[in-house]
Amino acid sequence: MPVQVSYPGVYIDEFAPGAPIQGVGTNTAAFIGVAREGPIGVPTKVTSWEQFLTAFGKLPATGTYLWYAVRGFFQNGGQVCYIVRASTGSYQTMALNDRSAAARPLMLLQARQPGALGATATVADSPLLNAVQIYRPSGTLKSLANPADMAVTLDVDGGIPADQVANRFKPGDEVSFSTGSDRRVVSSVSGPTVRFTLPLSMGLAAGATMRLANTAAGAATIRLRPTGAGPLPSGQLVRGTILEVDQGANKDTQIVDAVSTEVLTEGPQGGLSAFTYRVTLRSGLGIQLDMDPGGAAATATSREIALTLTLGAVNVVYDHLSMDPAHPRFLVDVINNDAGGLFNASLVEPPPPNSVGNAIPVVGAAVAVQPGTPEDLTLLAASHFTSAIDTLRPVKDVNFIAIPDRPATANQMPAVQQALITHCELQADRFAVLDSDPGAALFGSSSLEAQRRGLDSTRGHAALYGPWLRVVPSNDGPPIVVPPSGHVCGIFARSDALRGVHKAPANEIVNGALGVAQHISLIEQGQLNLQGINIVQVFQDGGRPVLWGARTTATDTNWQYVNIRRLFLYLEKSIQEGIRWAVFEPNNLALWQKLKRTLTDFLTREWRDGALFGAKATDAFYVRIDEVLNPFSEQQLGRLHIEIGVRPSYPAEFIIVRIGIWDGGSDVSES
Repeated sequence: MPVQVSYPGVYIDEFAPGAPIQGVGTNTAAFIGVAREGPIGVPTKVTSWEQFLTAFGKLPATGTYLWYAVRGFFQNGGQVCYIVRASTGSYQTMALNDRSAAARPLMLLQARQPGALGATATVADSPLLNAVQIYRPSGTLKSLANPADMAVTLDVDGGIPADQVANRFKPGDEVSFSTGSDRRVVSSVSGPTVRFTLPLSMGLAAGATMRLANTAAGAATIRLRPTGAGPLPSGQLVRGTILEVDQGANKDTQIVDAVSTEVLTEGPQGGLSAFTYRVTLRSGLGIQLDMDPGGAAATATSREIALTLTLGAVNVVYDHLSMDPAHPRFLVDVINNDAGGLFNASLVEPPPPNSVGNAIPVVGAAVAVQPGTPEDLTLLAASHFTSAIDTLRPVKDVNFIAIPDRPATANQMPAVQQALITHCELQADRFAVLDSDPGAALFGSSSLEAQRRGLDSTRGHAALYGPWLRVVPSNDGPPIVVPPSGHVCGIFARSDALRGVHKAPANEIVNGALGVAQHISLIEQGQLNLQGINIVQVFQDGGRPVLWGARTTATDTNWQYVNIRRLFLYLEKSIQEGIRWAVFEPNNLALWQKLKRTLTDFLTREWRDGALFGAKATDAFYVRIDEVLNPFSEQQLGRLHIEIGVRPSYPAEFIIVRIGIWDGGSDVSES
């Protein structure tokens, strides 16, 4: 923006180059499969093996492999993954309606296990604070106060010393007087003297009354004085408390933003505490309050609820729950953090439009939404997996996906794997890690070779891995065989973290595997490798399994290597995210130059990291933005074309050493 100059001097005008492109993450997995517990059909982020066990069960469902795949992922260096549980079951679901006349759903309670539990839920009011007095102190002036005075001196009150009467008022209080229209804010209290932030505009006679000023609509501060001698128990009045303020016919409900405790030196009086609480509301009150101590009673009641869940003869009561997320007993957190609970709670999105007072579950029974059906894995079909795949569409940080479990009918698995490949191709930012069929022959009909023919991906968005791995079971017993995809995903993550996405995820030890289900000779692997089937090899008897292949199922040989496909996914997503700032900028030469610098800097970093091949950066890539690509007719359509060419570093899959007999070349001479 041009600097506007007027007086002689130095003016500062800041400028900034195009923001540097930050490479996106590449090592987040997603797994779809069967689990004993956990949410169905909802992508759940997991960052540790312990977290997975807590959410989806400490043991695998019988005959399933998701549990082992996730274990293998973390054993091999994986750090972040999403889990989508596929199931034939559905959850019992109940709705808690709001307190509006329309009684709209406000919150859902969903069983943690599929099946018709037959549970019920009931809501009752359970306030932590009930009709607590709004503090409305007053005092009388002992002596005349003149106009322009900054303070008044208060008198004794029925045997209460004057300094204790003055201590009823605290800095920040707005006060008014029985005569005149002055409203003043207290700045300090010392002995019987109360000082103000501004001088009085008129005189006040001895005996005049000073009290808290009536609040106007929008006032955000009130003071509460509970009953009892001591302070309120911890947690009764906190940030997030929902307070209903009542005075006669006037009512309003607001949320507490802050609370501070104040001590009255006069001590308990008439059953009231020696403590008052200055409450700051998140939004101002929508009503006016009469702060005259002799006026209509003014009270505040907190709006917590008790939720009772009943299953058979068992009642579980969650008491004093609040609907504000800032409250330590926020309903959603309390229900969901109960390790032994039967239900999870969630707010309806988007929430119904409501006042604060109506955004609380109505007293009474919850409304049944869905009765729930039990899980029957013998009915698990391809459709359950494809539905789970669809849930990953909005999850933007997934980089590769595996489905270690299979439909109950084996011949439906090709449809699942093809659906996963299609998903990755359409999303254009993720990669499918496919498992070989268990126990299949290598060649011929119904073989690994035949399976591969049905998994083509034109641009290499998938890779097929086999054979299955021998691993330690979840309980005591001999080793079992499991699909390799979870371990392979962990190797992807480990290789990306240690070397970069440009390094082929192969020649890597498979941690957590004791061996392979089927030994494949190098000659056999050679035939499979050329078809894009990646093999886990054991090179010596009793040795550790090694991932020994990095080919995709591409029909276009430009994309036949896993690391090349994934490198381009990384470059494309990083560039897409990194130059979004340029959208709607003026399409002129300055923008072109800024974009070219930004892209060149990013690709130069990738070249230096070894992702691109070339003695010089100019040998490794080019960035083109010019008028040939962007004629005026294209600019008129709001388009800006950028052409980028890169020379990726291909893996040294076959290292050929030429060696022969050398007859030497030394000369003999006399001296």
